[in-house]
Amino acid sequence: MRTILITGGAGGLGAALARRMNEAGWMVYVLDRDRPPPSSGGCWIPGDVRSFRANSLQAANVERLDVLVNCAGVNRAAWLADLREDAWDEVMNVNAKGIFLVTQACLPLMRRTGEDGFRTVCNVVSNASHVPMRTSLAYNASKGAAHIMTLQLARELSPEFTVFGLSPNKLAGTGMSRSIEAQTMRLRGWTAEQAADYQRKALLAGEETDPEAVAELLAWLLLEKRRHTYLTGCILPYGA
Repeated sequence: MRTILITGGAGGLGAALARRMNEAGWMVYVLDRDRPPPSSGGCWIPGDVRSFRANSLQAANVERLDVLVNCAGVNRAAWLADLREDAWDEVMNVNAKGIFLVTQACLPLMRRTGEDGFRTVCNVVSNASHVPMRTSLAYNASKGAAHIMTLQLARELSPEFTVFGLSPNKLAGTGMSRSIEAQTMRLRGWTAEQAADYQRKALLAGEETDPEAVAELLAWLLLEKRRHTYLTGCILPYGA
């Protein structure tokens, strides 16, 4: 049975992807501090990407790993003058250091899986890596780091591994989106309607991106190695 590990899979895009991969017959492991919904079908590995190590996989009895999706992310919006150092550290450690630690921890198991394993790493980046949001210095910087890390890992690990990324714009209805909306309202003194209108105007499609649509595309790519082999070293934008 093919296996996949999804970080940050307790909600939003991660949970939607977990459900689709489970429905396709894959064994799904979800690494998150929060328990994933039963509908995701994932086996929960409680933990934090900021402290993840290879022995965490052993403790969860993960014996095979074909695909790793680094999807965990957090934002702590603030104007530069008010951005706390601990908030900066949290965002950078989850969004960038987490990719480093989890990928490093998974490499030995993915190698031991054997030649029939996919050995695929997909990083969910963000269009904030190249279209920075206001009041999100740490988030923008962390996603810029995730972007270049994806390109670098592809260079270092290819052709043994396939490493690619996906950069969606603002996703609708996720915990991250709700958090950003609340922080934007607080920082700018806007109503929910004003915040939503401002964000819609910045999106060429006229609406926030449906995470189910992103999960559908990503699952399709991941289910067969030949569909994503030639994406190694690429980061696909999803929404402008």
